[in-house]
Amino acid sequence: MQALEGKRNIVANTKLIEHSFEELAQSLRILLEADWRANQGGLLMVDRAEAVGNIETALTAVLNGFHSLYDAVEKQLGTNPIDWYKTEELAIILAIRNARHHNKANKIRSLYTYHAQEADNLQHMEQYVLVDYITPDDGADTFDVYISWDDLNKLLSLPKAESRINQNTCDLIKEYLNSSKHAEYANHFELPESRVFINIVPLIVNAAATIVPLIKQHCNGDSSESEAFSSHFSSVVKADTHNHDVNCGPFVLPK
Repeated sequence: MQALEGKRNIVANTKLIEHSFEELAQSLRILLEADWRANQGGLLMVDRAEAVGNIETALTAVLNGFHSLYDAVEKQLGTNPIDWYKTEELAIILAIRNARHHNKANKIRSLYTYHAQEADNLQHMEQYVLVDYITPDDGADTFDVYISWDDLNKLLSLPKAESRINQNTCDLIKEYLNSSKHAEYANHFELPESRVFINIVPLIVNAAATIVPLIKQHCNGDSSESEAFSSHFSSVVKADTHNHDVNCGPFVLPK
């Protein structure tokens, strides 16, 4: 009877990775669309709350998609082909996802949410340091969704019992981001380090480019999104997170 039940479970689990990757692919599409509608599409100027809400919801869905994939790989294959928490590109995504899921470190706010919560006046321009990551491929770039380095740093500084992250993983993430430079950038622009924001989109791409080649044979969804992202993440060149493209400029939100 147990042998029969085990066989049923194996059969039931044969498409867990495919289904999880499909969810991730669709959430990536939704994030891209939410960013475009908010900025190029002008929704931020028409309905700020909706525009920001769409981006935040889509970003959370992407992060949850990675966590679902992490779980699906172990359930379907019996073991993971890579240790996510010892792999910098994957560890940072799981850390941010868990912070949002467990309401830690202000849920790692986006620049939109941070400004809405912290600015004295939404329509008053505030200066922020924006850290992006260079992609070696000529002409390659991502869109921008900046998240608070200060929030992430607070998460990585919490006791393990609260953050649920080993110290080695925290150190790995900081090294991956070359985060020792963040204070230098803030000082250069005469701003507090709490005004430093990092672009999460290239970090998402790097994470996908790390795991997808290892499980590509199981990412056989029928949607155009699944096919496109599976192909793209199997060949894309990762962004260099040690060398930064740094800008400082004003940011404002409409009422």
